[in-house]
Amino acid sequence: MHKGKLQHKVLKALVAGAAALLAAGQSLAAEAQWRMHIVWVPARVEAGYYQQFVDEVNEKAAGKLKIQLFPGATLGVKDIDMLRVLPRGNVIQAAGLYPGYMTRDEPEYAVTLPPGVVQDPARLDAIAPTLRKIYDETYERWGIELLGFVAHPVRDTHILCKEPINTLEGLKGKKVRVWEKSQADAFAKLGVAAQIVGQNDLYMAMRTGVVDCAVYPIHFSLTASLQEVAPNASYLFPYVLHPLNLIVSKKAMDALPEDVQQIVREAARRVERESFESYVKGEVDARSEQEWTGKGGKVLDDFPEADQQRFAQAAAEVWESSAKAVGEKAQANRQAVLDAMR
Repeated sequence: MHKGKLQHKVLKALVAGAAALLAAGQSLAAEAQWRMHIVWVPARVEAGYYQQFVDEVNEKAAGKLKIQLFPGATLGVKDIDMLRVLPRGNVIQAAGLYPGYMTRDEPEYAVTLPPGVVQDPARLDAIAPTLRKIYDETYERWGIELLGFVAHPVRDTHILCKEPINTLEGLKGKKVRVWEKSQADAFAKLGVAAQIVGQNDLYMAMRTGVVDCAVYPIHFSLTASLQEVAPNASYLFPYVLHPLNLIVSKKAMDALPEDVQQIVREAARRVERESFESYVKGEVDARSEQEWTGKGGKVLDDFPEADQQRFAQAAAEVWESSAKAVGEKAQANRQAVLDAMR
């Protein structure tokens, strides 16, 4: 072969090879890599919904976006710092968050939807659009997008005691564990002494007599083996709190192609619908009660309707006074939620 022709063929081959390598490099570069933080461990129902979201996005956006979920806060991100960490989009690009953790930077969320003030779990659907508007205003200021909600897995809150107690009168003289200040204040109005004890300390606190009873859903109580130290459970009020949020860095979201953004939003909407349906049906509550009794616990009759209403009234009074103490924004949010509940 003529030397010139050979050189020409070699040059063409080199150019084609370089082009292929460049295309491959561009293809690889086009796949965005996201890290997603959640505090819940994989065994928790909440974590399952976030994993479902990740799996759907990864399947439908294959080659364009891959999300890796880091459960149990394994990335070292603290939820209380979420508003400061997530917007940058470099450490993490997505997260699951309970809005109550925003109270350091946004104090009004301590009183936006405290436990005990909503008496019908099914009202969560009616309240959700109002909560979305409230959260959107906050997230927009911080550079975060709210993709959707993940409902809490449980619908019912019980009083768990060493002795069989299912009346407010029976709680008087007992030391009751709660998980936040609004509950302690509500019980104080009813003449019941309550104190905040974290889940990790609850078993030992019950065993050593620091507390006699605990306010907690049965489902979560099983994860702490409370049936061993407080086997008597009685329903008092619905577990209606801020729904969990599924949020992303707006900077990271805006960097995605439009079709991938649509995939992400659709996956979030699907998880929201499914988690809300399960919550309203009380599917996890029913399974947990069976497990509770199977492990030696007892489910007593509910607190009397009159007691349930007394607690609801006390919780509502605390909500009103607490919102006034926080300020105008908290009062406006409370009124918006009240309007949505009607």
